[in-house]
Amino acid sequence: MNQLAERGLHYLFLLFSAVLGVAVAVVSVWADGSTGSDKRLWAGIAGVSAFGVVLITHLERRLVENAKKRAEERAIRAEADMAMLYSSTLRPLSEMVKALTALYATAAPLPSSAPAQTVADLQHKRKEVLDRVLAGAVSLTAPPIGPAFIPRARCSFYLYEAATGGFTLAGTFPGHRQPRAVIDPVGAAHMKNAILAGGGKPFRIDGEHEKHSYLIPVGTGYEAVIAVPVIHGTREIGVLAVDAPSFSDFIDPHVTLMESLANTLAASYALE
Repeated sequence: MNQLAERGLHYLFLLFSAVLGVAVAVVSVWADGSTGSDKRLWAGIAGVSAFGVVLITHLERRLVENAKKRAEERAIRAEADMAMLYSSTLRPLSEMVKALTALYATAAPLPSSAPAQTVADLQHKRKEVLDRVLAGAVSLTAPPIGPAFIPRARCSFYLYEAATGGFTLAGTFPGHRQPRAVIDPVGAAHMKNAILAGGGKPFRIDGEHEKHSYLIPVGTGYEAVIAVPVIHGTREIGVLAVDAPSFSDFIDPHVTLMESLANTLAASYALE
């Protein structure tokens, strides 16, 4: 209904603008041979008509700008609502899948001498899950925008090596802005203590409470990050992190969304 009213107002402005434009042309012709007070009268009418054209054009431009702003606000709200819906739906489901996988892995663990082909098949399927998780995080947090539709976000997964306390990059999406291949010792200690320790907790760089992350190399064009632990039982598998160009790209439901994706990833690592 609002769109119909705005369209009607647009056509009304267009009609008035056309009428006044024609009035300016007609008055200029009629006033061409006039003199004295008549000429001043026609000149005044032409001036008022021209001013009306300018005013209507300005009002229509403001109308278009306001409509564009409202459309952007609706899109932002819709994106936030969708993220919240994904979070509320995916998190309980991912936790159930993770628990089921853990139960199955405990009840029927793989033999230590599993066939090489079985191990290779599991690794291949786990890689497929990781690729879907990385691409899904990018699409659901800071999706691409036109006209080029280049992904704005970047998602990376770092495997934790308990023996060394280090983190090694296991996968990233997209590939045109590579993250750190190996986290330096200071950053690794931060990730271990702030994200994996104590059963794990999310870590978010929002520009207010936290402003810096060891996950983001300087000069990459990213400033915001959400990093969540990937844990199976008591096993600390790694850290899943999504980066975005600006702090405003992330909202609170995105944290829950990333935790849901981390649960899915952890379930895939339980079967090994």
